Amino acid sequence: MIAGSVRERDGRFYARLRVRVVDPASGASHWRQVERAAGSSRQRALEMLHALRAETRDGAFLACGVSVSELGQRWLTEHVQVDLKPGAVAEYRSTLFRHVLPALGDMQVQEVRPGTVSMLLSRKRAEGLCEGTVAKIRRHLHALFAFGVEAGVTAVNPADLPRRRACSGQGRRARGTQLSPVQVYRFLEACSPRWRPFFTVALDTGLRRGELIGLRWEDVDLLGRTICVCRSIGVHDRPGRQAQERSLSPKTPAGERLVPILSGAQAALERLYAQATDVSDGAPVFTAVTARPGDPGVGTGPARPLDPRMVTRVFRRYAERAGLPASIRLHDLRHTAITNAIEQGEDVLMVSAFAGHAHPSTTVDVYGHLLPGRVRDAARRMRSLEPATRGPATFHDTPGSATTTAGILDRVDTGWWPEGRS
Repeated sequence: MIAGSVRERDGRFYARLRVRVVDPASGASHWRQVERAAGSSRQRALEMLHALRAETRDGAFLACGVSVSELGQRWLTEHVQVDLKPGAVAEYRSTLFRHVLPALGDMQVQEVRPGTVSMLLSRKRAEGLCEGTVAKIRRHLHALFAFGVEAGVTAVNPADLPRRRACSGQGRRARGTQLSPVQVYRFLEACSPRWRPFFTVALDTGLRRGELIGLRWEDVDLLGRTICVCRSIGVHDRPGRQAQERSLSPKTPAGERLVPILSGAQAALERLYAQATDVSDGAPVFTAVTARPGDPGVGTGPARPLDPRMVTRVFRRYAERAGLPASIRLHDLRHTAITNAIEQGEDVLMVSAFAGHAHPSTTVDVYGHLLPGRVRDAARRMRSLEPATRGPATFHDTPGSATTTAGILDRVDTGWWPEGRS
């Protein structure tokens, strides 16, 4: 009779069985204690133990275990490089070879426990990596072992850990910096005539860097004052090749959208259209050119898209020339555009559609700090369900005075409150 057992450690169950392991390459065999994680379910551990016993009775001896390094190479080849965009492929490869394989590469997949993953993430935090980078490593680990589960290499995903909670006192806050009107004016004044239209359109539309670079004249409706966003060019993309044209989609499915053109962007695009030498449907709106002495270089030269890295370097140069803080990024132009739309009273659902967020909750999470002022405005506009016969909602004065509900709200907005009140 074949022995076996179910063990519990820290609330998780494991099926253990002594089996004969056969190396398919050499045919050599040896006895080994195999342990498979079953998560928090004892019933699942028992089922896994019965399956191991059945395999052994039927002569289906277990092959040698798969290492994390072997699983990672297979994951890159069969999934990442086939299904994802070049930029995502580069990020997954970087995480795998820089953070995962040096620590876990020689381990067998079956030997990786949730505690192993937790220790790796804690070590990365101790090395000084920011919480966002550590969260990305966890996501990529989860995707790696999820592929292992689908391939039958492992039964559970050891990276399926609870997300790290934010420290107390760190609530939701906006990610990004809004440029003030003075900063916007100084920045655009510091830009050269060639680059001012690009950054003007960025500030008015809130498009991402790759979406701006991927704009073609067929996407711009100057009469209807709309832009159709249908492609994005990243650092690792090579536009112009038919094999890669299909991968130039926006960041998310919601990224394919219509965006209104405001007056500043309208004037900038009209000037670009008038000065461009190639306005065919497939020509890029913002082209990479070689500027000559005395030539602003707007709309001249070969019609090829801008390089994303060059755009970031140019922004940094003009931001320094305008005296902007070093913490302001190119992406903050998009943050400024979305913030401006919310402050002007646009509906959050509409702003979410313009911004290309996958879910409206993303807009609320990032820009929710702008909503309290609109709540106070709603308190003034909305009508109560209380019968009107009861009279206006006042304390002891006439409507419109400082002691009415609306008057109190006005005083609160301006920071006024009588002494002795709390």
